[in-house]
Amino acid sequence: MSNAHAKVLRSLDTLSFADLALKPTAVNGTEPKDATDSAFTAKASNVDLGFWECSPGSFKTARNGVNEVILVLEGKGTLVSDTGERVDHQAGDLVLIPNGWSGVWEIHEHFKKQYITITA
Repeated sequence: MSNAHAKVLRSLDTLSFADLALKPTAVNGTEPKDATDSAFTAKASNVDLGFWECSPGSFKTARNGVNEVILVLEGKGTLVSDTGERVDHQAGDLVLIPNGWSGVWEIHEHFKKQYITITA
C-alpha cells in the first residue's frame, strides 16, 4: 500500500503572488507586469505546475525545451507567433504552447493562468 497522499496545492482564493514586476521583454511601449506562484515542481519528471498573473501589455516570449499547457482563469490575451499566427484566448480556455514556439504575448485584460510545463 502506498504512502502517497492527495492534497490541494492551491485554491484560487489563496494564491500567494509576489508583487507584480515589469516584464523586461515588453514591446510596443507597453508595461506588462507579472508574478508567478509555483505550486509544484517534480524535477525528476521534468514537470512544473504553478500559477501566473500579468497586467495588460505585450512582451516577447518563447518556449524553448518545454511544452506548456495553460488553463486561463481570468482575462483575455492573444499569442502572436513569429510567423504572424494569432491565437486568442480567454477565461475557461485550455491552451497548448508547444516546444519551439516563439512570438509576442498580448495581454488585453488582467490575466491569470494555471500552467503545467513539461520538459521536451
